[in-house]
Amino acid sequence: MDRRLLQNPPARPLVLIVEGHDDTCALYALALSAMGFDVIPTWDGTGASRRASETRPDIIVTDLPMPDYDCWQFLRDLREDPRTRDIPVVAVSGSVQRSLRERAERDGFAAFFPKPCPPDALAAGLRQVLDRHVDAHVGR
Repeated sequence: MDRRLLQNPPARPLVLIVEGHDDTCALYALALSAMGFDVIPTWDGTGASRRASETRPDIIVTDLPMPDYDCWQFLRDLREDPRTRDIPVVAVSGSVQRSLRERAERDGFAAFFPKPCPPDALAAGLRQVLDRHVDAHVGR
């Protein structure tokens, strides 16, 4: 059974981190692991859709924008795949332009966190997104 279909978020949610900066990816992976998440870090944006389909994480965190791939296409690819269409995707971005945040929300990102985003704030935000996601899918 798909663990995302359970009534409550898993005790250790599986997070796929798609981050082009090695140090940021490593920091988030280490900190989120210590804060109760299982983490799959990836620095390769071009393989992120395949990785999401294979691992079926509970939530995805992606850098926005990424230098080696189109984040908007990544989100569209996830939504078109039945294995990944219901996974919430969170954007973390050093670009805090209002238009980027508005587009992210309009196009279907579950949340937008400006960088620098401390790992404890990211962890709290991910738990909130997961709680909202479970609440939205209860009774389906």
